[in-house]
Amino acid sequence: MWLAVAGHQRDAALQMLDQRWLDGLDDAGRQAAQTVVDLEAEQTTCPACQTVFQPTEPRCPDCGLAFG
Repeated sequence: MWLAVAGHQRDAALQMLDQRWLDGLDDAGRQAAQTVVDLEAEQTTCPACQTVFQPTEPRCPDCGLAFG
């Protein structure tokens, strides 16, 4: 998708696009979109299935989502 806006309206346009994207998600999708995966933490949460796990493997042990 391409969107042309005046330079001074760039930040407002990006914010509007982000909000429209979030509005199109269900509750689980919004939660997943806001999940931060910290692979150096003792435990992290998979953004796809919300499984909490120790990030010693490059994939979620429940759904197989690859990290890295």
